[in-house]
Amino acid sequence: MPVLSAGQRHVVFDDKVDFTSVTTFAMRPGRATTTRPELNNRLIFSKVDGAIRSELLAKGLKESADAPDVFVAFRVGEDRPNGPSVIFNRGTLVIEVIARDGNRTIWQGIQTDDTTNPGKVAERLPGSVKKLLSEYPPKRKK
Repeated sequence: MPVLSAGQRHVVFDDKVDFTSVTTFAMRPGRATTTRPELNNRLIFSKVDGAIRSELLAKGLKESADAPDVFVAFRVGEDRPNGPSVIFNRGTLVIEVIARDGNRTIWQGIQTDDTTNPGKVAERLPGSVKKLLSEYPPKRKK
């Protein structure tokens, strides 16, 4: 599996997949891996969902509720253990493209924002989506 990284971005994909055959998608509900309300709320999930949807539609994919080629899932935030409690560690956005047949991840992008301010992370999420999905579909090596 080739790995691409640029700064705080990491993308990995299954190089055996013909991404030109992926033409339809459906969104799965977003989730948070933090308890911080700035990131763990429906409004943020809606913004990230909308940004992902816009980017994929702009790339020519079509949204389909009936038998899409792939499902797209995402999660935001990152807490780390701190003794008996947890603290916000940094902002992380993970986007996964999951093949409907076999339910396996075929593309994953991770964008990390090292700020410890969850409000700033929330503001930057739509831009993070755009940066990550600039690497989808992956370019084939010649």
